[in-house]
Amino acid sequence: MTMNEYFYQIIVPNDNMVRVRKLTPQSTDPEQTTGKLNLTKINDKIREIIKAPANLEAGKITKVGEALFEALFDGQLREDFLAYYQEIVKKQQQILAVILEINEEAMPEVVAYPWELMCLPQKYNQGEIYFATDRKLSFYRCRYQLEESAKLSIKINQGEQLKIALVVSKPTGDSQLSNVEYQEVQQYLKLVDSQQEQVKFMPVMDSLNFYSIVEKLEADKPDIFHFIGHGQLVEKEGEDVGQVAFVNEFGQADWKDARMFGQLFSGHTPKIVILQACETGKQSETNAFSGVASRLMQQGISIVVAMQYKVSNQTAITFVKEFYSKIIEGNSVEMALQKARFKLGIENGYKRRDFAIPVVYINALDGYLFTSEVNSVSPVANNDLIANNSSNSRLNSLRRQKEELEEQIAVLENLRNNCHQQLKGEGDSDKREQLRVKMKNYLKEIEVLYDEIDNIEKKINQI
Repeated sequence: MTMNEYFYQIIVPNDNMVRVRKLTPQSTDPEQTTGKLNLTKINDKIREIIKAPANLEAGKITKVGEALFEALFDGQLREDFLAYYQEIVKKQQQILAVILEINEEAMPEVVAYPWELMCLPQKYNQGEIYFATDRKLSFYRCRYQLEESAKLSIKINQGEQLKIALVVSKPTGDSQLSNVEYQEVQQYLKLVDSQQEQVKFMPVMDSLNFYSIVEKLEADKPDIFHFIGHGQLVEKEGEDVGQVAFVNEFGQADWKDARMFGQLFSGHTPKIVILQACETGKQSETNAFSGVASRLMQQGISIVVAMQYKVSNQTAITFVKEFYSKIIEGNSVEMALQKARFKLGIENGYKRRDFAIPVVYINALDGYLFTSEVNSVSPVANNDLIANNSSNSRLNSLRRQKEELEEQIAVLENLRNNCHQQLKGEGDSDKREQLRVKMKNYLKEIEVLYDEIDNIEKKINQI
């Protein structure tokens, strides 16, 4: 679990049932409810799309996302979730953590579905909810039935620094694998190191062999292991195998499977592993722990961030820079991930799968690296100072709310523009009408958000 106070934990123990546990600050025992897993919603057509991710674009993304929602939420659970979302997110303006926990050994095919694409179907007329990018949600995966006693804290001890190790694997002897861009991430982390006392960026490990990396990790003991290179999920001897490319002494690719990759951490276990490499987050449909990220999760790494599809250098760079920036600001890992995926959605649109490429597995006690320190005010401080601190805090809170609303408007405007473009080339009258209805609904939501911004501006002017 994380330090978020509101949780909606979705547990899938078998191919018939979905259990939900809801936790709030007020509850001593979690409220529980059950529903029926309806895998028939993932029909042959949807499975064909999922199995050919290169074709996962435009309307197919929405079709898959809606089908995943319908499979997980039957009528009762759908109403339960929407009521909870309305209460916690809309009314109380709180962050809601949605945790997905699927029985890996019993249902590897279900685990392998791209749940990060999941979205609320339009037909329910409840607005847009993309689980992986909604800024009032944090959506992540957790290992099935992991005991609380097996979860570790990832917090940095007071007075210590967050140590980041960047490992680059660039096989120069293979022209197809030599295109590894890391300089922008390197420069960014150097800048963070120079500006933030609590962060230490360690010298880059560039194309070291496997054994040398193991020794460096054991000696330096980084908190974050960030790998940039190439990965793949391939069939080998009739089984899916996750692989990562290292470099041998001749500059050629030295492919290590998921089991061997885990041996990197036999001497030192980092708090977070970031795999900026294609298909490292992809799951096998037949063997739950043959993928790289799932193997690390089984091995006991507290937090693993990986890519479930092929990813461009620029998309990966945009994601990791935003991810780091939000962590440094004090966000939890899961919220940093959520906001980074949101940025991908804004920049590249929801007609591309980019926003759903990053996957996070969290098996930590909570997702915070830094402990928030509350600055105490001296008892002899005068009332004006106390009042000013209170006003500044309120002002900053209102400004943050306004920024979040503006970002939501940007998403809706983007979706509305996409509908407008589709409308221009659509000849089917029924589909044209559906697009018009969508555009109308988006406009209504935008107008409501602008009204909220007006109210916030009035409050700001009164302070």
